[in-house]
Amino acid sequence: MSAPQLTGEPPALTLAAAALSHPGRQRTENEDAFGNFVDARLFVVADGMGGHNAGEVASAMAVDAIESFFRSLHRDPNQPWPYPIDRSLSLAANLLRNGIKVANDEIRAAAAADRARTRMGTTVVAMAIGEERLAVAHAGDSRAYRFRAGNVKRLTRDHSVAEEMRTARPEMTDEELATFAHRNVVTRALGSKDEIEPAIYVSRVQTGDLFLLCTDGLWSVVPDGKIATVLRGAADLPTACQLLVDAANEAGGPDNITVLLVRAG
Repeated sequence: MSAPQLTGEPPALTLAAAALSHPGRQRTENEDAFGNFVDARLFVVADGMGGHNAGEVASAMAVDAIESFFRSLHRDPNQPWPYPIDRSLSLAANLLRNGIKVANDEIRAAAAADRARTRMGTTVVAMAIGEERLAVAHAGDSRAYRFRAGNVKRLTRDHSVAEEMRTARPEMTDEELATFAHRNVVTRALGSKDEIEPAIYVSRVQTGDLFLLCTDGLWSVVPDGKIATVLRGAADLPTACQLLVDAANEAGGPDNITVLLVRAG
């Protein structure tokens, strides 16, 4: 199995990244979290949920657990794995898949130990980029996009009631979907069940590709076309992050907003 190169000679495919998180205009707390680990070629965004600031705890735990697992098992993949390896997937994809499962276990244990955190959970999207391929794993409705040749492509499919309804009834309009009260409920999240199976996406990377990881505080209010326009015109990655957050806030900022951009050079 292949994996992102983390040590030794500098890889030919260099990475640059920037990230920004904002509570939005209608929330006082920010329960999002992100991990921008360029040295490990690992990137994570999580959107927490739960009362008494438990969402903030869950999202931070997810990022920390995934990073710790990824680094440890990448250094020594021959050590025991907590969950079976899928031989059809790359090492990077297996690291993300197992890391999310481990994060789920840790969040469940923390919730069981503290009644105030009983229902805490988080969505998550994690990406690892190697020399030629990338792996993305996610649970919930935090998304991954790729910007290539001026166009934006969504790489993940939301685990949500809305997405399930669109799949079952592809002819449904946005207006019809908007009438359903529970359309934004996520159907898969860390902390929600004893066992979780993240969705996996694997693809080739091209020089010049730009990847966006984000929470629903961005994509739910900023259309993909607007995201593409911002990415196309921004001078650099930090500026692009700020412009995307600004666009979400200009659209009302109803939720926490987190964006993480990675460019393959």
